[in-house]
Amino acid sequence: MRSRAGVFWYSLGLTLLLLLPLIGLTAFFIHQRQQQNELRQAAAERGGLPIEQGAQDTWRMLLVVQQEEPGFVLVRVDGPAREVTLCALPGEMQVNAPAGTTTLSACALSAGAGRAAQLLSQTAATGETAVQQLYYLAATSACWQDCVGQEVTARLDTAALLSPAQRAEIGYDKDSVAEITATDAPALITRLQSCLDTPGKQADARAAVWEAFARQNEELIAAMPEAWRENSARTLTDLMATDLGGLEATLDYLAGQPGMQVQYTSAATQKKGREVALTEEGMQTVRELLQ
Repeated sequence: MRSRAGVFWYSLGLTLLLLLPLIGLTAFFIHQRQQQNELRQAAAERGGLPIEQGAQDTWRMLLVVQQEEPGFVLVRVDGPAREVTLCALPGEMQVNAPAGTTTLSACALSAGAGRAAQLLSQTAATGETAVQQLYYLAATSACWQDCVGQEVTARLDTAALLSPAQRAEIGYDKDSVAEITATDAPALITRLQSCLDTPGKQADARAAVWEAFARQNEELIAAMPEAWRENSARTLTDLMATDLGGLEATLDYLAGQPGMQVQYTSAATQKKGREVALTEEGMQTVRELLQ
């Protein structure tokens, strides 16, 4: 009996040693299958569409034209909203500084474009309002033209910016539409600004021209990061290689979206002597772009 009992327990032990790993492996595969089914169900509920690289990212940049009187364009690249929004800011616009206030132009000329972007962010963040990181990229007018492409063209209806009398001053009274290349753009901006009497409207002229090139040449949106890389020796920026790669992914995503919008908006200002300051409405516009 003892020998038979020993054989039984020995056989049972061997059987369990064989079965337990199989049972564990079966339970593992069942658990994996359940997880996969749950993931498939969740994907189906979301429409089953994969999230494209860059689709969920938003970038904010202060683009600066380095010249005797610097030009400033605040840009928001919004992947989730599928929008690129440009907002030109007057160089005479006041920003908060440690010693009181200064202007964007004075700050850029004395301390650099990076400092101008920093003070703009700090001004918008006054109080309890939080803003996201604002990158900057500064280049001469000639460099910006090379980044866009000297022969790239755009059409701008000057009637959106000027009255009939103002258009007549610069030769657009009979046909209000200006067709220009990137090479012609700085001269057109200067001519438009000469007809406008406030820094805010003069800034809008720059935004309107830039927006026309971006909206009518959508391939430029995806091509700009590579153009900045090629002209890196001629630009100043705090965009690191990883940042530029992330921005490029978002711009590539936007360029492939049929519903993508390129637009410009104005930040309202009011006179403060020889300078201007953002109105409450203008401050809200800037804060929304920086959020």
